[in-house]
Amino acid sequence: MQVYLLGALLFFAALAVFVFQNTSMVTVHFINWTSPHISLAVVALIAVCAGALVTFMVDSFRFFKIAKKTKELSSLNKKLQKEINTLKSEKQSRLSKDKRIEKKVEPDSPVNPEEQKPN
Repeated sequence: MQVYLLGALLFFAALAVFVFQNTSMVTVHFINWTSPHISLAVVALIAVCAGALVTFMVDSFRFFKIAKKTKELSSLNKKLQKEINTLKSEKQSRLSKDKRIEKKVEPDSPVNPEEQKPN
């Protein structure tokens, strides 16, 4: 972020130098349109503003695409988190059910042969 800020500062400093050094009047021709005599500095400032506007619009388009993807992924994340919680609760209920079954059905104790002898 600081690199971009430094780059922008250097760009605007160079633009200011250009504007102060080029105050001559020019005529701009674009397709069939011809401008009245205006300062070259004004033409440069208009060009810079138009470039900044185009850059802003392109960046906004990219931002909205990223925001849409983020929203989709957040929605999917919430859905999967609910599924995980459901599976965890099912696992807990199955474990507790298995423990209850184990307590009910205890294995038979081994029979000692001496206890079975008749007196």
